[in-house]
Amino acid sequence: ATAIIGTAVSTTMGVVSAQQSANAQKAQNDYNAKIAKKNAQIAQANADQKRQEGIEEARQQRMKTLRAVGSQQAAMAANGIDISSGTALDVIEDTAAMGELDALTTRYNYESQAVGLEQQANNFNNQAALDSFAGQNAYKAGMINAVGTGFKGLADTASVASKWYGGNSN
Repeated sequence: ATAIIGTAVSTTMGVVSAQQSANAQKAQNDYNAKIAKKNAQIAQANADQKRQEGIEEARQQRMKTLRAVGSQQAAMAANGIDISSGTALDVIEDTAAMGELDALTTRYNYESQAVGLEQQANNFNNQAALDSFAGQNAYKAGMINAVGTGFKGLADTASVASKWYGGNSN
């Protein structure tokens, strides 16, 4: 009788342990998934911020270019140079074109950083999905282990009982 009780207690403890382990693994993976999702939100917010910074920096560059063109026009006009044609106009147009190129380059650089941050956000979202999936799998595996432990315990109890009641006491 003691062997049967011991086997039953051992089986119960094994089942409970497997269930607790499954719950703990699922909780850990769910927690990791939540962190990854939060990191994805942060990375996306950083990407949005980079885009806004790029827009502002490009705007600042355009204003700087307008001031440079205005200064050139004023200086040329003050020296009696016709700014509506010839070399003077070419210089003004070149300054404007180079300023616009600087603005577009600035915007491109910030956009590149934003795209990198969005990729990071995507990676975090993928990690969150994997963590959730791993948690589900760990939980299912733990439950299967608990059921297996229960059936093994029942089989062991039946084996001990048959030996006990069958007269083959060990």
